[in-house]
Amino acid sequence: MVRTAVVIRFAAGILAVASAAACTSSAQPVAASKAKIVRPMSAAQLRTHLLPAVLPKGWTSQADPADPGPGSAANSEAGCAFPGGGDLADAGATAAVASATASFSGGHSAGGGVMAGGETLYSFSGDGAAQAMRRIRQLAAECAKVVTSASDSPGSTARFAALSGPRLGDDSIRVRATMIWSNRPREVQYNDALVVREGSTLIVLRCVVATRAEADTLLSFIPEAVAQVRSQHPAPVDA
Repeated sequence: MVRTAVVIRFAAGILAVASAAACTSSAQPVAASKAKIVRPMSAAQLRTHLLPAVLPKGWTSQADPADPGPGSAANSEAGCAFPGGGDLADAGATAAVASATASFSGGHSAGGGVMAGGETLYSFSGDGAAQAMRRIRQLAAECAKVVTSASDSPGSTARFAALSGPRLGDDSIRVRATMIWSNRPREVQYNDALVVREGSTLIVLRCVVATRAEADTLLSFIPEAVAQVRSQHPAPVDA
């Protein structure tokens, strides 16, 4: 009788282990099926998520003409010859499957003109957006300092750095881009860009050559840009 009881308990133990294993294996496909698959947006969809036509304080935004092909706005400069931080960000986004661009302007620059900036939205498949962020940081490190000879009339020193960006989206970078010319060694100009990753979309705001205060003003529209990408009913942009 004792021996029979031991056999029964042993058999019950095997059944319990087998049952637990079966539950574990059956749970895995359920968990996998719940994984969220984010589809990349098309160029037409991206255009609807650009900055709205009317911005705070009288600024305006206008969508640029549609790009002829997916990701065609992602240009890769040879070596480290980037005119500004936005161009470096573009070079990191060459794997984009679609893109859309806009120009925005307003206020008054130090020289009395109108300040101008640009926005580009990039959409990626898979983990392409996260890879693009890594590539942008890599390029900023590789191109930390670029010096051109004075024989280029005038010579210049460009510096790039990937700094912490605003607390928006899944990841963000401020691409600091400074330029000093040999004939104006005490004047520092900024060509900065802000890059925010929101899921499979990259939001890039850039400024033209500007003072530090002007660059900060141009890039201050990043919360509006992120809100447009997140919105299910974004404000219309003037195409």
